[in-house]
Amino acid sequence: MPITYRIDPKAKLVHTQIEGRMSLEDALAHTYNLKTDPLFRPEYSEVIDLTRFAGTDLHQEAMMAFARGLQGEVFSHSARRAVVAPADSAFDISSQYRSMRPDAANFQVFHSLDEAKDWLGITSNKTILFE
Repeated sequence: MPITYRIDPKAKLVHTQIEGRMSLEDALAHTYNLKTDPLFRPEYSEVIDLTRFAGTDLHQEAMMAFARGLQGEVFSHSARRAVVAPADSAFDISSQYRSMRPDAANFQVFHSLDEAKDWLGITSNKTILFE
């Protein structure tokens, strides 16, 4: 599965990594895995790392359904979520997805992990997931 995640309850943070191409099945499985993980809380912040992302098979309609929570939003609308998209193609897809979201102010796209961590307020004592 190209989507993996780690949860740090002390930092109230989910670190998600997407590697390779992401399919609709991958996205749905990830949603289910988070919802059923006993460590997960909807109010946690999230870093979505697209450093090794190679694209998606999701059509525009599926992206919009996910963006609007039609599959059952996992994170609360107040949770801050930061996408790290170093490549222009990943940045463009992520920005397009962000524009579809009703909570776009709490969903930001960055080129670097440092920018994302700054926006999320992650300090050096909360960086265990990034080591």
